[in-house]
Amino acid sequence: MQPLEGKVILLTGVSGGIGKPVTNLLLKLGAQVIGVDIANPDSVTDLLEHPKFNYHQLDLAQAGNIEELMDMVSKDVPDSLVALAGIVVSGELARQSSSDVERVISLNLTSQINLSKTIISLWLEKNIKGNIVFVSSWVDHVPWPGITPYAASKAGLVALCRGIAREYARNGIRANLISPGIVDVGMAAKQWREEPDYKARASRAIPLGRLQQPEEVAEGIAFLLSSQSQYMTGSNLLIDGGASLYPLDPEEVDKR
Repeated sequence: MQPLEGKVILLTGVSGGIGKPVTNLLLKLGAQVIGVDIANPDSVTDLLEHPKFNYHQLDLAQAGNIEELMDMVSKDVPDSLVALAGIVVSGELARQSSSDVERVISLNLTSQINLSKTIISLWLEKNIKGNIVFVSSWVDHVPWPGITPYAASKAGLVALCRGIAREYARNGIRANLISPGIVDVGMAAKQWREEPDYKARASRAIPLGRLQQPEEVAEGIAFLLSSQSQYMTGSNLLIDGGASLYPLDPEEVDKR
């Protein structure tokens, strides 16, 4: 991997199952990482020992906290943003509560818009040619039953990214996405190991036949942060084991 020495990267969702491997790789490559998450600092104790890591506990779904964060980093302005924070609520759409839907859209999309516009304003003020990496998902363009609001929020990220890329290319600001597949963390990892029906369904959905490792997501993000991607903007780096090759849930296809 290309070194990231000298880069200052603002990374949201840092304490999660993907966030920690991403942080570890970026630090290994020499970057300074400003981590943000709603979780208690105890969740990142191991990372706090690194001299190039700083942590801010904030709820990014609250717009006022984003302004506060920008004030905190204004003296050492990040030149890159990795927007990883997000949640998923599972269940048939008609049975999901309005509050759950609002929570998913608020964190996965609205907060990303507010964070992007705020950091872009700072970059324009200081003439920084910044770089944004949004973390989307293979379901941003392939339906998967049970997570429709989540999929809609990720599809919105695609439009946000492309809009930023088009609008601010003249300022040297780039924006790209990475779309992982089914990653071996959290609920997916638990279901894969404990629920045979889920494992069978997910296995059919992934041509390569296994869950994606978070380190594989981290490597894709590091690439988009490096100078190797300097001619990319508005692009979606799809690393999903082939899951998006299926137009529908393969379980439904099998029934036809």
